[in-house]
Amino acid sequence: MKLYRLSARMSHAGFMFLKKLTSFLDLVHTGFWLGILGEKGLDYSDELFYNNSKHYLDDKYNESGLYEWEKMMIGKHFSNVNRILLIAAGGGRETLALGKMGKDTDSYECNPALIAYGNDLLARNNIKHEIKYLPRNSMPEAGNYDGIIIGWGAYSLMRGKKTRLSFLEKVKPFMKSGTPLMISFLYTTERTGRDRTIKKISDFFRFFRRGHETELGDRLVPDFIHYFTEDEIRREMSAAGLKTDDYYASEYGCLIAGIS
Repeated sequence: MKLYRLSARMSHAGFMFLKKLTSFLDLVHTGFWLGILGEKGLDYSDELFYNNSKHYLDDKYNESGLYEWEKMMIGKHFSNVNRILLIAAGGGRETLALGKMGKDTDSYECNPALIAYGNDLLARNNIKHEIKYLPRNSMPEAGNYDGIIIGWGAYSLMRGKKTRLSFLEKVKPFMKSGTPLMISFLYTTERTGRDRTIKKISDFFRFFRRGHETELGDRLVPDFIHYFTEDEIRREMSAAGLKTDDYYASEYGCLIAGIS
C-alpha cells in the first residue's frame, strides 16, 4: 500500500478511536460523579456553573427578549394574564421581556449572583419590578396570580421525580381553574444506550452511598440536567394532579399545565 493511503487510513482510524474513547470517558465521568455527588454537592455544582458563566450574566443575552417558542406559548396562553409569578428568574431575561409587555410579574431566584445582576439590569432598563430571593425548589408563602411560569429549563435542574412532584404540590395552591402553568425543560425523543450506561455506573456508586437511584435521562453538563421524553413529562404532570393543555418540543421542550 502506498504511503499516502496508509497515512490517510491511520488518520481516520485514529480519529474514530479518539472519538469512541472520548465518548466512553464522558460516560464514565458523568456516571461516576452522578453517583458520588449528593444533593448539597449538586446544588453547589449548579451555583458554580451559573456564577462562572458569563453568558447568563451578560446584557446582550438578558436583553435579547423571549425565545420564539416562549413568545408563541406566552402569546397563546398568557394574552389575558396580567399578574404573573415567575420562579427561577435567572439574570432577568424573562422578567425584563415580560415587563416590556406590560405584565405585572413577581420574580424569584435562588442564586444571589444572578439576583444582584438581574436587579441591576432591570433598574437600567427602567423596569420597576425586582427579583427576590427564594430557596431552591420552593414557593413564596402566598400570592394571587393569573399565571405561573417556571423559568427556562429550571424544571430539568430538579433531581428526582420525588423532588419535582413535591415542588408541583407547592405550586398547586397558587393555581385555580384556568390558571396556566408554563414549564420548560430539556427533552429527548427516546432513551438510548448512553442513558442506560450512565444510570448503571451512577447507581453502582450510589449504592455505597445509600442514595436514591439515578433516573434515565440524568446527566452532568457539567451541572445536573434531566432530559425528559414527552411521555415522561406528561405522566409526571398527571401524577401531580395536573393536565397538560399544550405541548411543544423543537429547540426546547415546553408545556402548559392546568388543574385537572
